[in-house]
Amino acid sequence: MKRILFLTTLPPSIIDEKVAFSDWSNDMLPRLLSERGASVTIKCWTDEDIIPTIMENDLVTFLWAENYIQHPDDFEGFLQKCKTAIEASGANTPCVMNHIDLVQWNMDKKYLLDMQNAGFDIPRTEIVDAEQFSSVSALHQRLQTFQSSGSIVLKPAVSASSNNTRLVTDTSALSVDDVTFLESCIKGNLRSSLIVQQFEPAIATGEYSFVFIGEKLSLVVLKAPRSGEFRCQHEFGGRHSRKDIADIEERTLSVVNSIFGTLWTWFGNGSTGVMGYVRIDGLVTDERVFVLMEIEAIEPHIYLEMGGLQDMLSLLLR
Repeated sequence: MKRILFLTTLPPSIIDEKVAFSDWSNDMLPRLLSERGASVTIKCWTDEDIIPTIMENDLVTFLWAENYIQHPDDFEGFLQKCKTAIEASGANTPCVMNHIDLVQWNMDKKYLLDMQNAGFDIPRTEIVDAEQFSSVSALHQRLQTFQSSGSIVLKPAVSASSNNTRLVTDTSALSVDDVTFLESCIKGNLRSSLIVQQFEPAIATGEYSFVFIGEKLSLVVLKAPRSGEFRCQHEFGGRHSRKDIADIEERTLSVVNSIFGTLWTWFGNGSTGVMGYVRIDGLVTDERVFVLMEIEAIEPHIYLEMGGLQDMLSLLLR
């Protein structure tokens, strides 16, 4: 009987009722794994006895660890403690999926610069330490150095689901809400560096999510924002639909597979486990084959309600 531990940020007592009969993406996994004979435990990574619990299991996964971004320093401390314990334990250690080196890399969006250095197309991006600026005026001047006018996107380097993400419509003329956001950045409310990106108008036609489970491209989802919105998540009115892989242009699939291949070369195996799943998000335009927007390898929505469920169950149970 395989022992599988789902790490969570919220106490299980809070989330039990919410997901007990869920048929939505990652939420359904513990129940379905139990029905197939696995011994499933759900436990907070913040619990004092989490390390002994990890060592008692065969597989540990972050697929339920959403909201970790609300505690970035504590989560990073937990990751290091877990890594140290597993590496020191020798034989019969649990497999962590995705492994800790990959999770640490994927936590901070500065990984986009690594992908750019590897030859992939990303939005023009810079990373700024907003807390070093003494005033909104000084930070505004820095943003205008990046782009004197027009639209840019600001977001924390450690974030998910467009949390604290802001579209500045025109850097040459800040709105009152823009100023408030910059004040918040200076005060350290982002709890991470500030990502500054050129706005990509192609987001209006939708962002593609390519979901890999194991080494297989399991499904493709198109996430289209509602009219007048740049964020694609459901909570902002986004519409999601599954796309047939055969309908994706070969040139785009080639780039996406190359991105996955690079990740596999870097992170296919680690000292604490393996790379089991990853979601690669990006834009497709006539001029640009694939613009890499995000890589999600911690607790992504991987659209199991649309497909790939059997692939994921097989991966977790093997």
